Amino acid sequence: MEFIKVGKKRVFINDGNLYLESFNINKISDIKGLKRNSNLIALYLEKNNIKKIEGLERLISLRKLHLESNFITKIEGLDSLVNLVDLEFSGNQISKIENLTHLHILKELLLNKNKIKKIEGLDDLINLEKLDLSNNQIEEVEGIENLKNLKYLNLSFNKIKNIDSLLKLPKLEVLELKENPIINWDSLDRLRNLKKIIK
Repeated sequence: MEFIKVGKKRVFINDGNLYLESFNINKISDIKGLKRNSNLIALYLEKNNIKKIEGLERLISLRKLHLESNFITKIEGLDSLVNLVDLEFSGNQISKIENLTHLHILKELLLNKNKIKKIEGLDDLINLEKLDLSNNQIEEVEGIENLKNLKYLNLSFNKIKNIDSLLKLPKLEVLELKENPIINWDSLDRLRNLKKIIK
């Protein structure tokens, strides 16, 4: 069975999955042997001390990447990970959505609990089905027009007043909008596939 080393610890890769939650990792480059495991399918690096995304270039088979609860400030270093379908950045220090345009088959993107002020950089994610942008500093619903396959959207705990732009999401089924200063909810009546609104 394949394994990598973090410090003096051996961690085994189980069916293409590598779990490194709460390992006190400061840099991804500290994970010895990661680069030669190009068949890795899922990498879980939550609750570490990672500040920068690096050293993932050879993991071209990766489908899931979880980096929640770290200290990441910028989305970068994902250019070769074109097979990603699940990407999680919850609880970081990210202020801008960027460098995701090549992730054409991505279905799930979690960016809640960051410092994002503007929805942008999502135009090419046409297969996205789940998007969580809750607990940020977003004021306008914009930059979502191309997300025609989006089924779940969480914009709770932001600063949003107008939600008319959501009419451009025809497949939306679940919408969370708690704790926003929304003035008018009437436009949501025209979203025919909407099954659940949490407000």
